[in-house]
Amino acid sequence: MKKILPGILILAVVLSSFFVLDFKAAKSETRTNSMISAHSTHEPEIDFPGRIYLYVEGDEALSEPLGEYLRAELEKAGMEVSVSRTFEEKYDSQALLVNIAEPEGLYTPVYASSSLNLMFFYTSTGEDTLYFEKFKEGNVTVDFRGSRKGEKLIDGELELQDSTRGLVSLKAYREHLASEAAKKTVEQLQEQIRDIP
Repeated sequence: MKKILPGILILAVVLSSFFVLDFKAAKSETRTNSMISAHSTHEPEIDFPGRIYLYVEGDEALSEPLGEYLRAELEKAGMEVSVSRTFEEKYDSQALLVNIAEPEGLYTPVYASSSLNLMFFYTSTGEDTLYFEKFKEGNVTVDFRGSRKGEKLIDGELELQDSTRGLVSLKAYREHLASEAAKKTVEQLQEQIRDIP
């Protein structure tokens, strides 16, 4: 028993490190499917790059790293990012609102796979954020009646399919998923904004 106990303790420490530490020596294969729609009125003038509000909600384990990676990707694109901790009915400049669902899949220290769903909403004026809540519930018809200024709204759904083989901690795997989701979200946003209206 005295010989077995140290071995059990060592094994416990090694296994717990995969759930506490941040390391990755693995290869990932990631595919993304997206469905994007845009709505415009009165030839919108978009301040991109410029100042943008960022709000992220959803799965707690992923929303924080996703917010950090989204901020980094937006700043890389030249944006001045203001992180909003709460959902607002109106912002004083353009805003990107993101909802991330808990991933479905499998995690082991040597193999992980996930299906991750993310929904994002962009408003060029910071107004009409009510559509963020509506788009989360399903397809919505956008009504610009009464709007006098140019505005562009973009809503998108991303599905990220990932397969990772090798040594990877749970924290590192979540960081990987968040990084990939952030890159694709900002890439899709830039693509839609360039296509005006």
